[in-house]
Amino acid sequence: MKKLLMVGMMSAMLVGLAACGSDADSKSAESDKATPKTEEKEVAKKAETTKQDVNSDTDANKQTEEKQDKESTTAKEDTPTTEKAEEKTSEPATQNDTTKETPDTAKTEEKTPEQKQVAAAGAFSLTPAGFKQSAVAPKTGGTVSLVYLNTTPETADFGPLKVTVKQYKLESVTGANKKMDPYSPESYLANQDGFVVTADVVIENTSASNINYLAERIQINGGGISKGASLENFVPTAYQLSGSATSHNIFPAKSKREGAITYMLNKDNYYTLVHLTKLVVPNPNDFADKALPVKTTKAIDLDFRITE
Repeated sequence: MKKLLMVGMMSAMLVGLAACGSDADSKSAESDKATPKTEEKEVAKKAETTKQDVNSDTDANKQTEEKQDKESTTAKEDTPTTEKAEEKTSEPATQNDTTKETPDTAKTEEKTPEQKQVAAAGAFSLTPAGFKQSAVAPKTGGTVSLVYLNTTPETADFGPLKVTVKQYKLESVTGANKKMDPYSPESYLANQDGFVVTADVVIENTSASNINYLAERIQINGGGISKGASLENFVPTAYQLSGSATSHNIFPAKSKREGAITYMLNKDNYYTLVHLTKLVVPNPNDFADKALPVKTTKAIDLDFRITE
């Protein structure tokens, strides 16, 4: 009986152990089955992550390439636009410059209507070209011809005062036919043929004080006769020699004045003066209230040939 009980208990224990082993194997098998699935899931996740990373990198590269392509395209498109803009900008500028130059050129050539008329008639001035033009013809009419022109400057240097003849000319007047004021000294040539000598004179005061000087006392001398100068006869107002606006004979300190002086000659005068002609420039002390420290106390003679 005890043996039977023992056998039964042993059998029960064996059955229990078998059942436990079966459960353990079942759980182990399930665990083993679950482990591969977990591993597969992790591998799948890694693969997806890698794929996403690759796709992300690919997308990023694509975006970068697209951005670069866009920038390149934009740069290419911008370059012609800039060049065109520059061309457009330069073209109007060139057109404007041309437009601006044309009026300036026209102004230079045409100037004012008054200047046109003067140029057409022959504008006298103290420039080398203008000095060749006649200020006599418009007043006398008839035939006025340039007989002699001298452009070699000569200076009478007194020290504080210098008198320079820059250029001078001789014009002949024949058949004057314009009506002239009988009370004007210019009418001297209204009824006779003669000559006009015009000299371009510069008077420079190098001293520190004003100097009184009478330019009309500068004389043509030769053949025993002399002729005094005029500051007005056949001299346009703009070119008359004057020391100052208030007094033509007062030359301010450290000043230089330029203007024309003239001499009218009839035929007899001319043919007498034509030989060994001199221009006699008076000494400034001849007119000074207080003696000036001059280099000489006498007048200075300048060669003044009035014929070829």
